[in-house]
Amino acid sequence: MRLSTKHANQQSVMLQDFTGGLNVSCTENLIADNELSEVVNMEIDSNSKLLRTVQGTNTLYTTTEYTFKSAAFDILNSALILFTEDNKILATKTKDFSEVKEVGTLTGDGEVITAMWEDGLLIASGGKLQYAKGTENVETIETSPQHCNGVYIRSGRVLVFDNTDQVLFSGVGDETNWTQNTNDPSASLFAQIGYKVGGHIIGMVNMSKDILFIKSNGMVFRLENEYPDWRISELGRNIFCKGTASYCNIINNVLIMSDISLQSIQTTQEYGDMKPTNIGSKVASKIANLPSNTKLRYVPPLNQVWCIGENGYVLVLDCNTSAFFQRKFNSVIVDVLSINNDVYVIKEKTVCKLNADSFYDDNEPLRFKVQMKTHMANYEYLVKRITLCVTLFKYEHSYNSHFLVGNICIPLPRMYSSYLFDNTRPIVDNYEPIEHLRDIYVDTSDKLEDSYESLYELEYDKKDIQTLETLRRTRRVVYRTPEVRISGAGIGEPFILNYIQADVVEV
Repeated sequence: MRLSTKHANQQSVMLQDFTGGLNVSCTENLIADNELSEVVNMEIDSNSKLLRTVQGTNTLYTTTEYTFKSAAFDILNSALILFTEDNKILATKTKDFSEVKEVGTLTGDGEVITAMWEDGLLIASGGKLQYAKGTENVETIETSPQHCNGVYIRSGRVLVFDNTDQVLFSGVGDETNWTQNTNDPSASLFAQIGYKVGGHIIGMVNMSKDILFIKSNGMVFRLENEYPDWRISELGRNIFCKGTASYCNIINNVLIMSDISLQSIQTTQEYGDMKPTNIGSKVASKIANLPSNTKLRYVPPLNQVWCIGENGYVLVLDCNTSAFFQRKFNSVIVDVLSINNDVYVIKEKTVCKLNADSFYDDNEPLRFKVQMKTHMANYEYLVKRITLCVTLFKYEHSYNSHFLVGNICIPLPRMYSSYLFDNTRPIVDNYEPIEHLRDIYVDTSDKLEDSYESLYELEYDKKDIQTLETLRRTRRVVYRTPEVRISGAGIGEPFILNYIQADVVEV
């Protein structure tokens, strides 16, 4: 008798490439195979290019007296400068947070912008310009303009802009010289950005060898060359900026976030000009939900741009793949800094540092959630086998992480320890248990792997795994469904998703 050909069209579907990132512009069955309709606390691993849980944090400093609103790093003095809601300025050496002292008070209530200058940092906050030098007391430059809303350094001059459309230049090499003299080219200067077009300047950012000025009327201007040969020209219109910190520079690109879009301005080969492009169309609804005080921060060690929202929410742009992901911290985040290849997260009451081996924040586990593309059949799908393969970073005492294929639940493969002739061995799936083992910390569904390599020692308590380990869980099923919907959720367990595979046939 011939075998039935009913399942001759069986196919094995493997999902492992998610470099398309988040896409909420259409329904989950219309997105691309490498896109996600929902993703929280997962991102693309920079080495393997696979989907992984985000890095957790280690708390370095906690305060009850102050509430932070932003921060800056003085690279020349290796000092972390913290700014509080009541406009206090705090400073500390990053090697040791044992002494965090108050070094001054901001002169304004606006967004804090800093720029590296000579022996420290220049600080603009809407009032007089200020000068911070490590953990010394902050100096107020009394001769500076009355309203300094931003600060930038160019050709030995300090640039600030006021509440109108004027950019003011200090004298060459002197941050205290703001006196204009038409007979002295090294004296203070000024330039009007967008003559008679209305609006005021809300941002100033470098773009290659030029400076871009973002105005409140949706116009962006560029300043080229040096005085007296400089040229101010219009770059584009309808490029609105959500807030006074909703822009950032990424090497030779500039990002500007509006209420519904994220514009990327980059140099092109077309007449050597610059071209704005909306790269946020897939996450327009997420951008619309961000507050008006959203900060855009480039994080070089991760090659990501963080769009810092409310209540610990961060919309993340991965610059390697141009894809979006989402973070959700356990408490409010106000700023992020890169210090000596480490990423420091500034919260309202704490200073934290990212930890690649952790999936905890504020000593509480983080939660991840992911929703992949839904495949819909003309008739029905028959799912026959499901395989989940992950790489574990660290053992965590949690049993809540799992993936769902339709209504079939696939728990994350577990790793436990047992004694075997004074050695330790991991316990995972896919092998039959050895009956003579004793003190095996495992339930009846777990099996013993036949590798004798010690991953961690068990001395009446579980400790960290010493090396990474790839584990796989396979489940044979008979499951009929008109659509295959794949999702995952969990808490506290850092891992890389190598792939999730399903043997399906349309019947």
